[in-house]
Amino acid sequence: MRQQFHTSFADTTIPGTSLQSLINHVLRHSLSELLRMSDSSVMNEIPNELYLFVDENKIAPIITELLTTVLNNARKGRIHIRADRFRDIVILEIMDESNYNGYALENSILSLEPLARMIGGYISIRGKHQLETTISFSFPNQPNGMNWES
Repeated sequence: MRQQFHTSFADTTIPGTSLQSLINHVLRHSLSELLRMSDSSVMNEIPNELYLFVDENKIAPIITELLTTVLNNARKGRIHIRADRFRDIVILEIMDESNYNGYALENSILSLEPLARMIGGYISIRGKHQLETTISFSFPNQPNGMNWES
């Protein structure tokens, strides 16, 4: 007796949003005027294949506020944005090579920490009182299992 086998191609589409695309959208639409006023250049060095599986509506406001804070404290700066994924954690790094007001930057960034913690994230600052400062935002990259506040 013959059996009929049905074959199909595996679904190769990647769910989620590219983090690189999300950052580009924020810079072009939400922060374009602030970017112009700070006279800074921003290099988005995030790989295009790094995708977000979390609700981007929860992550985007935090990323927007982080970038806003960096641009508010940058003058003619060179800002590099990088990210990497380790298992189900994304680490976003924003490095400013011309930090001129570390105290204001630190206070503004630390005020975002409760928002980051609500989604299971963490924010840290390296070199906050130096010319080169790096802000790290790590967060879970899972569609389920996060303690989202409504």
